[in-house]
Amino acid sequence: MKTTTTALLLTLFAFSAKAQEVKPDKLVKLTNEELLVNVISVNEREVSFSYPGEKAVNVVNKNQLKEIEFASGRVEKFSEKVVIASEEDWQKVVVTTLESDVSGLSRKGEVRAKASGATALSNQANIDARATEKLKREAAKMGAHIVLLQAQNTQRGSMGNAFQTAQVPTSLKQGVAYGY
Repeated sequence: MKTTTTALLLTLFAFSAKAQEVKPDKLVKLTNEELLVNVISVNEREVSFSYPGEKAVNVVNKNQLKEIEFASGRVEKFSEKVVIASEEDWQKVVVTTLESDVSGLSRKGEVRAKASGATALSNQANIDARATEKLKREAAKMGAHIVLLQAQNTQRGSMGNAFQTAQVPTSLKQGVAYGY
């Protein structure tokens, strides 16, 4: 009778311990890598988590995540992967001035672009848009989906000969291209 009671108590203890195990959350990265973790917090830019059985807190930037599948069943979606297959995908490239937007991404290379007007009456906004398009095309050639803009300069340059000089608008942009 004592062995039966002991066996029953051990079975109940094992069942209770199993019931108290915490089911992990799942972080799904834009690269489709899945991490089974315990999410600690989610803020506007980052997700803090720890691996099961560990106390160390890790942080991943939201721009690297597709979604979190919480143990409760709730799913929090962040973004879809931007696929840049060739220069023709240049319109998908984003230009940003925030370093936090590229945190955790891979540096692909530096990009530069210049556009100038044909006459002194050229529209500065159109010239700036042409320079931005050139910058995005350069990034797309590298397979990058985001450019961290580091410098931009809009100016009126000189055009003409020794007898006649006109000031034509120019737009110069420089940045670093990033991808997954």
